[in-house]
Amino acid sequence: MKSKITYIACLVCLLVISGCTSSKVQEPEKTDEVSVIDEVPSFVTDKDLDQIDWERKAVEFRTSTNAKVIGNENRLGIIGPELKANKVEKWLWHFWGMDKGVATFVGYHRNTSTIHSVLIDGEWSRSLTGSSAVNGADGSVPSNVMLPDAGEWAILVYSDGELFDTLVMDVKEEQHTSHK
Repeated sequence: MKSKITYIACLVCLLVISGCTSSKVQEPEKTDEVSVIDEVPSFVTDKDLDQIDWERKAVEFRTSTNAKVIGNENRLGIIGPELKANKVEKWLWHFWGMDKGVATFVGYHRNTSTIHSVLIDGEWSRSLTGSSAVNGADGSVPSNVMLPDAGEWAILVYSDGELFDTLVMDVKEEQHTSHK
């Protein structure tokens, strides 16, 4: 009987101790201006973020092969569906003036000042080595992309660590349809 009471007492102590541990989720690193979610590439600077022209939105244009692309004509564009928050999409990036090297894709949310990788799984970069010149662009690379929040985003694209171009676009909430 004494061993049964000791067993119950130990069990109660364990339950009390385990109930006192914190299960708080770690918040992203917070600076005065920018909230950093992942390990941002070292070449991304505050100056790059400060120089974003939020009025220069990505627009639809046609390439020399008549392909419909969204972006900045004769510089950077994508073919793919409109991006919705927290939804993975496949995009084909098109580069004019860039046909080799490493392209890095950095998302910056205007309202929350958070920085995220645009590519899924926390990846930041894709190699353009072996990329093909399609739709009149000098280089192209496919990728799966996702941004976590709706709102206005700037996608800063770097070529071998140098800012190449910026796409400014609105990411909408995914509309859920109910089946009746």
